[in-house]
Amino acid sequence: SDLEGMRNLHFAMVFFAACIRAFPSANAFLVRSTRAPIVALSNSRCFASVTGTVYTADDDGDSPTVRLFTKEGCTLCDKVKDVLVQVREEFPHSLEQVDITDPEHEQWFDKYKYDIPVLHMETKFWIKHRMTVEEAREGIQEAKNGAFEEREGDPNAAAYERN
Repeated sequence: SDLEGMRNLHFAMVFFAACIRAFPSANAFLVRSTRAPIVALSNSRCFASVTGTVYTADDDGDSPTVRLFTKEGCTLCDKVKDVLVQVREEFPHSLEQVDITDPEHEQWFDKYKYDIPVLHMETKFWIKHRMTVEEAREGIQEAKNGAFEEREGDPNAAAYERN
């Protein structure tokens, strides 16, 4: 209906204005389609980064750090985090997230854009896509014992796209 179309247009214009205020250097434009208006941003985005510490280990400081390469809205990433939270007490570790869509993480976006979630144990590739509770326990225990070895299968979309 015309009323619904006007509401959609109003929402898009409010969203558009908020994006311009949040990202003044972005090249933003409003596209009016026959169904609904669309706000598009190039060279930027209009949502919050998820980079940061999720939790830290409550121990003597020798627990490993798991690094999760992710982005906002990644439901598989949420499932991996749930597994890590399940083993957190028994196998202490810290969890940090790296948002691959942050401008300063462009190298991680180029590498992992098709494969998140990707996890590193400290700086070594560990696992991608999914993780079981048993895999989490084994990896964290290996790291705590100093025996963690980088796994095979570290994805690299940039290298794949060059071929």
